[in-house]
Amino acid sequence: MVVWSDFVKGFRLRQGLSQHSMAELFGVSQRTVSRWERGDDSPSLAQQRKMRDLGWEPPGSLLRNLAMSIIHCPAPRALSRTDKLQLQVVSEAALRKRPSIANWIGQDLVGIASGILQDMLDDRGLQKAIARKEIAGVSATTSSVLETPERVTVQIYRTTIAYFFHDGTRYSDAISLPAEPGDVCGYWPIPMDDVRIDRLVAPAMFAAL
Repeated sequence: MVVWSDFVKGFRLRQGLSQHSMAELFGVSQRTVSRWERGDDSPSLAQQRKMRDLGWEPPGSLLRNLAMSIIHCPAPRALSRTDKLQLQVVSEAALRKRPSIANWIGQDLVGIASGILQDMLDDRGLQKAIARKEIAGVSATTSSVLETPERVTVQIYRTTIAYFFHDGTRYSDAISLPAEPGDVCGYWPIPMDDVRIDRLVAPAMFAAL
């Protein structure tokens, strides 16, 4: 299940772009961007690579500028160093969703990871594919994935995770939107079109938590 619709929308929200602005950036019509986000079509391989590279090869000021962007993002969003999943910054919306997460900024989340997040961390095939830059990101549908006091109150969300490398360090930028009725919990790598899906871990499906 390749969810380019989620990845496109997540990319646009991260960059603070309207559909019209994103269309100009990629040389397509606003209608095309709308079709991508609805899942009626997907970006070409060249467009996928551009989207990937804008995330994976950021300018030197990325981390300074990105922190402010994340804080004011209207959706729950978090930036982490993937080594031990060290939380860097979260959005105000993420704090409203899970207030105690403020205590974890600068801390490793691996020790409180649970459910589908733990499954992703344990998935060696997935982690190797991320390290080799063979995927554009991961789309996941989950309920709470952290053992915090708010665990039982967190509803089901669709989260798109984009990975990028900066000064030799790998980061993950995760942005969440409420799940749609009937969404199945699980996670799915979003491979580049020039990567054979059978080289990646098979999409993993899990029962709702």
